Amino acid sequence: MPLYFIYSSWLLALCSLPKNTMTKISKYVLKEFLAPLVFSFSALAVLMLVSELMERLDKFIAAKAGFGVVLQYLLSTLPVRAIEILPVAALLAALFSLGNLSRRQEITAAMSGGITPWTMVKPILFCGLVLSLFSWILSEGVVPWASQKAENLWNIQIRRLTSPRQTKFNNLAVAGEKNTFYSIGMLDTDEQLMENIVIDKMDANGLMYQIQAKSAKWENSILVFRNGIERFYKNNGLTIASQKAFTKREGPLNDFRGENCVQPEDLVPREPDAECMNYKNYNRHLRRLRTLGISTRKQEVELHLKLAFPFTSFIVLLLGIPFAFQKTGGKVKAIGFALGTAFFYFGLMQIGRALGQKPWCPPILGAWFSNLVFICIGTVLFYRMTKKS
Repeated sequence: MPLYFIYSSWLLALCSLPKNTMTKISKYVLKEFLAPLVFSFSALAVLMLVSELMERLDKFIAAKAGFGVVLQYLLSTLPVRAIEILPVAALLAALFSLGNLSRRQEITAAMSGGITPWTMVKPILFCGLVLSLFSWILSEGVVPWASQKAENLWNIQIRRLTSPRQTKFNNLAVAGEKNTFYSIGMLDTDEQLMENIVIDKMDANGLMYQIQAKSAKWENSILVFRNGIERFYKNNGLTIASQKAFTKREGPLNDFRGENCVQPEDLVPREPDAECMNYKNYNRHLRRLRTLGISTRKQEVELHLKLAFPFTSFIVLLLGIPFAFQKTGGKVKAIGFALGTAFFYFGLMQIGRALGQKPWCPPILGAWFSNLVFICIGTVLFYRMTKKS
């Protein structure tokens, strides 16, 4: 199922709820849930920032980094950390809110009046779906930019490197998508410029099209070639059918125009960080690697995790809600359960990563392994909770 369809379905489901769904009890439970959610998330975010500061404090001092640079760096790491701590905050909020309602006998009183457990926890589960949607939006729209920003600040402003990454490459030979092959004398990713380019378009019979140019530059999502020759080949892939010289030629193929246009980063011979790319760009990068005949099993697990991990906020609530319905234990027990659940989940996620790289395990199964385990356990606990109540 396509990525965007899944989350669009969630949003439509939330927006199409009938007006009478939000009863007074639902509003009351939601209010009890949101207050500890905000507090838990804020507290965990501060702890994560302080931990990051303490871990790198010696580097900040050695580099004599200013307060503004350090603050920018810490805030740039926050979106990535927010996605990691949001499920823990949601679990703590469920444990605190439902635990308090259970200890005050409010849940018992509500069910004595004919209110089902599902009615009590429904707003929390829908809130978990909203949090999952928010996590995905954050990971797709904010995290790549923030991760690159943090990398730039760390390498340039703090470590004092001239550049966080190499931007100029010489004598490249790159296999692109759709049987397109690039021979590039010089590539400058910052200037979005190439020099001495030969691009071959192949089909089953061999060479079908070739463009050779002194230079090429990306302009408004179009690759513009200058001072070159365009050649078309016959079906045998060997004989030139026609050729034409030009001084300026906008991208003649779909590969060089609009959203389909190859980007400078696609031609760079390096392995990008998955956190610095969204789902679409990372998937395009994997297609290029597969064209080169490179195994992408490890990267495919990371690609599927970009979809699987945002579900965590909802899935952990399946475990937390039945636990919170118990009348025993206080806040210390709730915190212990939340931390234990988080360690268990992330441990299973690492196991899934390792399994996904095995030849007998599909990468998508490895990425979803921890979610599937939690869904099974949570469904059983949730069913038992509704039966006992």
